[in-house]
Amino acid sequence: MQARYHVQIMRAAIGDRFSKSDFRRIIRANLSQDRLQALVLHPEYHFDGGALRDAQAYISQQRRLAVRLLLTRGDRAGALDAFGRLTHARQDFYAHSNWTALWVAQHGGFERTTPEQIDICPNPLGVTGLFSGNASVVHFLACRVPVYGGWHARHLTPPDDHESMNLDHPGRGPLFPYAMAAATKHTAVELEALLRMLQRDGGPAAQALLLEPTT
Repeated sequence: MQARYHVQIMRAAIGDRFSKSDFRRIIRANLSQDRLQALVLHPEYHFDGGALRDAQAYISQQRRLAVRLLLTRGDRAGALDAFGRLTHARQDFYAHSNWTALWVAQHGGFERTTPEQIDICPNPLGVTGLFSGNASVVHFLACRVPVYGGWHARHLTPPDDHESMNLDHPGRGPLFPYAMAAATKHTAVELEALLRMLQRDGGPAAQALLLEPTT
């Protein structure tokens, strides 16, 4: 997703749970995942290239890292960064997979559904027919060449490529609001999952270590 929509999702899902400075830190970590090197070399950061299993593992790894940094090192900043990184991946799942298309089709199409009704996908590895777009560096770069890129996207990009499938901005069509709604819901769920893990491993007061700034 484009940066502005990651920020919009974060603000709607968790903006009232953190101080302004903490929220800015989480946002920086989230958006840092879209550095060129990360885009090209790490499809698991974005649920690209069919990397469903690797992306799920990455989210789990970042969640565990946040808990470990906070509870064993007192590294609150590092924990916030890890949470920001995992939310980027989770949000990109809805923009880079066919989950929204599957859900809308299964629930009667656009005429019988609204974006607010969409369900999150709790386990991408268990959904028949679910896939994410292929991460072709050639198409990624070609589609960004001035003037030529639009033609390349329309005529030379396969339908299962990221450049054909993505829901990164409203211009991608009517599924975009569904992706936004699902990503917002799941971002809130990810925060609750992290808080539950903190309480499990650190006791009832551990959640406050993440949510409340130290003085």
